[in-house]
Formats: sequence, C-alpha cells, structure tokens
Amino acid sequence: MAPTKQELSLLINPLVPEAVQHNNRVLSSLHSLTAFLLGISAGILALQSAYGFAFYFTGTILVSGLFHLVLIQRSGGAGAGVFFPGSNGGEIEGSVEMDEKSGAVKMDLGGAKNKRQFVLRKGAWRNVWFGGGVVSEAMSGFVLGWAGVGGVLR
Repeated sequence: MAPTKQELSLLINPLVPEAVQHNNRVLSSLHSLTAFLLGISAGILALQSAYGFAFYFTGTILVSGLFHLVLIQRSGGAGAGVFFPGSNGGEIEGSVEMDEKSGAVKMDLGGAKNKRQFVLRKGAWRNVWFGGGVVSEAMSGFVLGWAGVGGVLR
C-alpha cells in the first residue's frame, strides 16, 4: 500500500511531537500574557465596550504579526511550517510522490530551479495567528485584567 501524501511529507521533513507541544505551550503562554497585559492597559485607559475589544484584537494582531516575523527570521525565510504542523497534520504544499519500484521520494515545490525552495506546511500560519487560545483562553485573561483594573480605578 502506497503511503499517503501526509505520510510522505512527515518522512521527508519530520516534526517531533515533543517539540510541537513545546512550541504550542510557548505560543499559548505568549498569547495569555499578552492578553492579560492588554486587559490591564484597557482598564487603565478606561476603554469601554467595543473600544476595549477593538484594543484587544488590535494588540493581538500586532503581537501575532511580530511573533510570525520572528519565526520567519529564525527559520531562514521558511515560515511557521518549520515549527508548527499546520491544519492538515503536517502535509507539505506542492507535489510529493513516491516511486513504487525504487522507493525514491520526489518533491516538486513549484519554484524556479535556481531559486531556494522551502518546504511549506499547509495552514501553519493559522497556528501562529489563531492558535494558543486567542479567542478562548487568552480573551478570558483580557477580560479579567480589564474588569479588575477598571473596577479598582473607578
């Protein structure tokens, strides 16, 4: 039975589960701490209603963008797919085929022959921008910081 595209992708560029768990914990901690600090800032600024949530989403976008830039720099331009599996469990973008007779794996990443090609994982950017509890866990920390400081200052 021929291996699936996802299995071939993980054979060519494996992701160590412990490293992925560590990366997810770091990302979750970053988003939680940022959200709490944004909540304290929103409380100090006395932002109310939609302005407070707009402040949260703007701050979260800014921090996620900066974190993504750090990942791009640390990976030498390859992006978040080096550190996170993406939405399809580590499947690589492009054509990955295995020759049945020789067992050789062929990859076509769709770039020019002289250009440096990167192995990109489908949807890995989503892990950076939406992972780590941005909408669930981190937002509760934001609301707690926002309401706590806002209540003390009033």
